[in-house]
Amino acid sequence: MGRLSTRSEPPARRAVSLPRALSKLGLCSRSQALGLISEGRVSVNGRVSRDASLRVSLEQDRLSVDGAEARETRDHIVIALHKPVGRLDKETSGLLILTDDHRLGEALTNPEGHVPKTYEIGLDKPPDATALESLRNGLDIGKGERTRPAIVAMTDAPAGVRLTMTIHEGRNRQIRRMMAAVGLAVVALRRVSIGDLKLGSLPSGSHRFLDATERKSLLVS
Repeated sequence: MGRLSTRSEPPARRAVSLPRALSKLGLCSRSQALGLISEGRVSVNGRVSRDASLRVSLEQDRLSVDGAEARETRDHIVIALHKPVGRLDKETSGLLILTDDHRLGEALTNPEGHVPKTYEIGLDKPPDATALESLRNGLDIGKGERTRPAIVAMTDAPAGVRLTMTIHEGRNRQIRRMMAAVGLAVVALRRVSIGDLKLGSLPSGSHRFLDATERKSLLVS
């Protein structure tokens, strides 16, 4: 499989309060941040701000304390886990990323980040041509949500029906809702890649730490 997509737009802005932003950067506690802000020691995009309720984006705004740019003070941990079962769903398994890097976590979970995620899907019956076309073009999955186009292919399986699907968003229970929208039921679901990082031969229940190159691969799409 080649390149899945090219992102032309940055992820949507996600704002947090200024004290929380300083805390997330590991510079101080929220209570200490309140003191720094009230003393006029914190700047946002070059302007001093004494407003502790100000909402800022760690991805898009430039924060400074005492004139020095606020940067994270420690290296982050990023772990690839082959999860035997998924969150709140005993039939979901596969690649899960665990990290204390809030920026990476936000980029991976924000639907506007367009990070591709590929799944192997077991179904109760074969999809017809109309169902496959709907999945590939994007469809209404309820609650006012419509999916983006997906890459969908039938695969050989020892038993049952299996698809591989790559999506570029991460709505709640999205795969199951997509299948339900075309009259199919998911009987097994496994995530096999995020960005360019693949589950590979990592045993079920095992984990490993990612190196710098692998961390970057998470956001390649």
